[in-house]
Amino acid sequence: MKQIIFQFIKNAFYVFSSVGLSMVANYFFHLYVSRILGPAKYGIYNALFSTTILFTLPFAAINLVVAREIVVIDKNKLKNFLQQVFFLAFILAGILFVVLLCSFKWISSFRHIKSFLLLFITFLIPIISIFPITLAGVLQGLQLFRPFALVGFSSQFFRLIWGVLLVSLGFEIVGALLSSVLGAICALCLAIYFLKDYFKWPFVRFQNGKSKALLFKTLFYSTYTGAFSFLMYIDVPLVKHLFSAHETGLYSAAALLGKVPIWLVGSIGSVVFPKIVEMKKQHQPYFRFYITALLVCFVALVVGALGYYLLAPYVIKILFGAAYLNSIHLLRLFGLTAIPLSLASIAVRYALAIEDKRFLYFHWFSNFGFVFSVYVMHPSLKYAIIWLGLWSTIIFIGSHFSGTYSRSN
Repeated sequence: MKQIIFQFIKNAFYVFSSVGLSMVANYFFHLYVSRILGPAKYGIYNALFSTTILFTLPFAAINLVVAREIVVIDKNKLKNFLQQVFFLAFILAGILFVVLLCSFKWISSFRHIKSFLLLFITFLIPIISIFPITLAGVLQGLQLFRPFALVGFSSQFFRLIWGVLLVSLGFEIVGALLSSVLGAICALCLAIYFLKDYFKWPFVRFQNGKSKALLFKTLFYSTYTGAFSFLMYIDVPLVKHLFSAHETGLYSAAALLGKVPIWLVGSIGSVVFPKIVEMKKQHQPYFRFYITALLVCFVALVVGALGYYLLAPYVIKILFGAAYLNSIHLLRLFGLTAIPLSLASIAVRYALAIEDKRFLYFHWFSNFGFVFSVYVMHPSLKYAIIWLGLWSTIIFIGSHFSGTYSRSN
């Protein structure tokens, strides 16, 4: 177990560093974009970008499916499996294109945005992102966390480069959105480079039984990832719908900073997931490993919440400027909300790793409970964060004990 914990800490460091550097690149991107666009246009951009995340992350279940299958597959069959993985990525991209096309009028009306170009680029982001996400799942399943971390960082790094260039040239919201497409393409190229020895021609191949099983498993996993992604990202679109553009800009700035611990600490789930799958396959004591990871994350989150409470005024002023000072109290609330939301993300990964299916229905019930709560009671922006913290706590407790019960039976 000591060797497993040591390996976990090393791999977690790679992933944590990647996410940390990605956050730095992300914040420099948002720092530049928010100051150039101003609160109103920045609120529009962030609402559109949140829409891409809502559509992307459920389909990002392919990352978990691929990682899980690679852990348990015979390594001699890996090249054939990658052909099916590429086929699956194209199928999911096609499905997502149809879903987005059918949702065009609804999204345009809900966001109060009539520009076809803005919505088209918004739809393009999740479609392109499926491919680097898929190959990142291959790296995760192989437990090659150093290249996995580099691929993750490259997407945000190149997004920053392209974003500064395009926005400075006067493309404003269009340039900010387009930079995400170009960043995903750069990450895809890097992932292909790291996995070049695992590919064989043709890159895409359909095998009736195996490809269908992989597709159905991905769609099932998407109900899990979609449930958690919905809770984590629906708040900004809801605020955009219920409050003014200026208030949305303030909330977006606080949410951007406040969700840092979720990305940093929650990213450790990328290490936890394949390791638990492997340990379960080998009949090792995986629950103890999961609890250890959970405790490490909890300590880090408490320290982060304290840091937010003390440093919120300085962080807001330095990163976003005086125009966003009214979001200080929101950032402090996000520091507390990040604790249950981050732990819930790890608990959900654990449930997926041991294939616990009991909690899925209650997870979606909690999501709709959050939306209903915000709609019914939203006298100020802080109530969206309070409801988010409450419902994420319910999800963490439920998914944790559901996984514990599943393990004991």
